[in-house]
Amino acid sequence: MSHSGSVMPLTTDKVDLYEAHVDTSQVDERRLLRKIDIRVVPWLGLLYFLNFLDRGSIGNAKLYHMETDLGITDKQYLIALTAYFFPYALLEPASNVILRRVRPSIWLSSMMFVWGIVMMCHGFLHNYGGLVTLRVLLGVAEAGLYPGIVFYISCWYKRSELGTRIAAFFTSATIAGAFSGLLAAAISNMNGVAGKPGWSWIFILEGLFTVLCAVASYWVVSNFPEKAGFLTKEERVFVIRRLRDDMQFSAGGEAFQARYIWQSLRDWKTYLAMGIYMGFDGPLFAFSLFTPTIIDELGYTATTANLLSVPVYIWSCIVTVIVGLVGDRLGKRGYINLILFGTGLVGYIILITSRTPALSYFACFLASSAIYPTAPNSVAWVASNVEGSY
Repeated sequence: MSHSGSVMPLTTDKVDLYEAHVDTSQVDERRLLRKIDIRVVPWLGLLYFLNFLDRGSIGNAKLYHMETDLGITDKQYLIALTAYFFPYALLEPASNVILRRVRPSIWLSSMMFVWGIVMMCHGFLHNYGGLVTLRVLLGVAEAGLYPGIVFYISCWYKRSELGTRIAAFFTSATIAGAFSGLLAAAISNMNGVAGKPGWSWIFILEGLFTVLCAVASYWVVSNFPEKAGFLTKEERVFVIRRLRDDMQFSAGGEAFQARYIWQSLRDWKTYLAMGIYMGFDGPLFAFSLFTPTIIDELGYTATTANLLSVPVYIWSCIVTVIVGLVGDRLGKRGYINLILFGTGLVGYIILITSRTPALSYFACFLASSAIYPTAPNSVAWVASNVEGSY
């Protein structure tokens, strides 16, 4: 790529210059990247913020007597949480295939609309069966969002730019963790309004806001680069050319072929990546669902426990951004993961063995500073080593 901003032809003879008749010499690369960053990343961050907020709100609601009101035990509560993950895990791959064949504005927004409705329904629960059913439906509705967003971002940026962008949108998960405690504490004051307990209003109001944002997303979320309406023709061509210069030859569109799916399923590296993902995803979801309970069991009241979870997530947000920047700068994402896994291990060992509230609270900071940065760093690592839309 030349310093003037124009894209030079690829050196390989196997790939023709994309839209060779279009002159992109006047496109300013830095200005274009800022334009994409502003239009693409923040709204995706909001979508994931709501995704994480809605998914984890049950942990906050539990502190306001949800179990007692529904007449369920701790074991039944855990089973309901587990039920969410079966459809969530099974439907993720299929969702990404659909995403490439359907406009992102339609697919991502529709998922969001459905899970917002399901969240609101949580506020009208009366028994254990209803809780399990709604958690399964929530898993179905939310399954494709995270992998869909990661894939969508990878269609816009070069490999060396992915870590920072994925970390930027993933920080919304830590913000959701911090905000959920504050929000739950505030909404719980609606206890008794319209004859409903405070925990019901947590689900109803958060779900309603998600539905409203989902409707807006139909117009805000852009299509893939080759059809992005907020870019000029020259800018769209420029984006595709720079991605192909980065050896992303599927940029600009790729026809679906079933053999691509089978190739990925037969590749041992797919299962290695799955193992890495399982290594941080389990602790990540457990932490988001149980942080309020962990702090509550240190002897604090429900509202205080929710408020004390806020600093933990703020710290996680800061570390996530730093790791994203370092990962893009050094490109040594595997070594960074080893450090993060070690740090998280120490944090969890302290949480398991400690009987001192202050030490356990410190361990929450230690564990979260490892769990949250590992997710975007690992996803960027895998995304940077694969090619093809399918």
